[in-house]
Amino acid sequence: MKMIATLFVVFAFASAALGQCPVPPPVPAVDISKIAGLWYEIAGFSAIGFIDSYTCTTEEFTPREDGNLNITIRGNELNGSNVTDYGLVKRTDKQNLLDIYSLSPEHEENPYPIIFYVADTDYDNYLAASFCYYIPGLDTAKGGMILSRTNTMEADKYNKLVDMLVNKIKVPRDYILPTSQKDCKY
Repeated sequence: MKMIATLFVVFAFASAALGQCPVPPPVPAVDISKIAGLWYEIAGFSAIGFIDSYTCTTEEFTPREDGNLNITIRGNELNGSNVTDYGLVKRTDKQNLLDIYSLSPEHEENPYPIIFYVADTDYDNYLAASFCYYIPGLDTAKGGMILSRTNTMEADKYNKLVDMLVNKIKVPRDYILPTSQKDCKY
């Protein structure tokens, strides 16, 4: 459970810049219910040290009766230990924007979600997103994430998604780093 707890702490330092989260450019609406299921992190939270998991990271979105999603993040620390954390993914009034709240006891009182913006997905193979964390008066941090339904992605597709996140969504390139999925036991 310390993974998302660490996520909130480390993220505040990942890409510091004062101000609110930027408003991403509009993209076609996303059917959030179709992102449910298991995704392998090809680039994202892990690679920038945002969470305790550094390798073999997966994100599993599970539908809830209220229309929101639960998220379970699993992976390995550098020492090989397995880590698992849980969160609540709430829909917003914009189809592409989700608010992710940690369910870790350390952050029960934290009213600030991670803003997760789905920039592009085909639902069956890939999902590209930016994420931002804003603590009023303190910090704003953002990064990019690329997920796949398998634990690999063709280099051409990966590069196209990185270019889109950098050039269209304005995620700093050094905050879209690959997550190792090598020699994983899921």
